[in-house]
Amino acid sequence: MSRVYEALQKSQGESPSASPLVQDQPEAVVAVGPALATAEPVEADWLKVPAERVLHPVPSPEQRLVVLSEPEGTGAEMFRVLATRLAHMQNKRRLQKLLITSSVVDEGKSVIAANLALTLARRPNERVLLIEADLRRPTVSELFSPSPLRGISEWNAGQLPMEDSLYQIRDLPLWYLAAGKPMDEPLPLLESERFAKMLEAVSASFDWVLLDATPMLPMADSTSLARLCDGVVVVVREGFTRRKVLNKAIESIDKSKLLGVVFNEASMLNIDYDRYYGSNHNSGKSKKEAKKEAKRQADQVKAASA
Repeated sequence: MSRVYEALQKSQGESPSASPLVQDQPEAVVAVGPALATAEPVEADWLKVPAERVLHPVPSPEQRLVVLSEPEGTGAEMFRVLATRLAHMQNKRRLQKLLITSSVVDEGKSVIAANLALTLARRPNERVLLIEADLRRPTVSELFSPSPLRGISEWNAGQLPMEDSLYQIRDLPLWYLAAGKPMDEPLPLLESERFAKMLEAVSASFDWVLLDATPMLPMADSTSLARLCDGVVVVVREGFTRRKVLNKAIESIDKSKLLGVVFNEASMLNIDYDRYYGSNHNSGKSKKEAKKEAKRQADQVKAASA
């Protein structure tokens, strides 16, 4: 149990057996948020996860976690570009909680969210939280763990304290809050004051909070979550997303919160592979081999923000 919460218990006269973010104690959520949101960053005890909740992802090629599998590749570099642009935006405006969404399913938003979270966590002095906020069809957990992970659904059912729902990616200042068991109708939870207070409380200890949300069409989940976030990033899959559908989806976003678009599997960039991927870079590969490898990496993920 955290020292922060023990102090709150003492000041409020709460039972020491109570859990700060369990369903039947919603009033405690209000207290935890301000306690963590002090002027100086608080190293909350609940961020120090036990060994069994430290994740050791070993990505397969199909998972496309290029930031882990090919950190020197073109795909990983494009995520570094995206992270840098977001950091520049953060210097000009409040930008902590980012909603990652798409217009429809199968555009790769979860892969983009995971790679971006990994990239932001590798920037100096950045602490990142990735939230699997797609409670209908969660897929991020499959990228990080071979076993199902408990999370928001179990917390909502009163089966798990929120501080026990937090995981950490090995060797990185990146924490992960899983969706848990899929929910048939999560909108009442997402629109509740209880969820908003929980999000504010857990976000207080992080520099970046990324929410991997449902597609905007036909569900209303992302629209509801957007009101709780500082910015929205829309993932578009080249050759898949229809312009009319994308335009309809974007119309539902507050224009002041729309940060830009990430093009997944794009072929829009022309890169001089011979110049940037010579023998010194590719550990003995021929230029022809290096060019082919770099082209393959670039075709996996190429992101561009508007």
